[in-house]
Amino acid sequence: MAGNYDILIEQGATFSLVITVTGIDLTLYSARGQGRTTHESPDKAFTLSTAIAYSSPNSTITVSLTATQTTALPAPSSGVYDVEYVSGSGLVITRILEGSYRITPEVTR
Repeated sequence: MAGNYDILIEQGATFSLVITVTGIDLTLYSARGQGRTTHESPDKAFTLSTAIAYSSPNSTITVSLTATQTTALPAPSSGVYDVEYVSGSGLVITRILEGSYRITPEVTR
């Protein structure tokens, strides 16, 4: 069962979130994450960059957006997101985290 965590993305700032996966070696896995304005929306609001690291006995998945990417996001806005890890074969997909997002507008530019 996926964890639930609401995130705040500041327009114009780098966004990064580290997710710890306890007791699993995700070395041969990939990760992916997207945000959409609603669960049903066919259009992505953003795609998260992902990186996986393993240090026994835990793995970490870091999801991020660059400052350039967040500058391009409409603000204020909100929606839903999730993050999944995918086995090397692509046959096993596990949702690790889900929640809502909120994007706040940048003032200093």
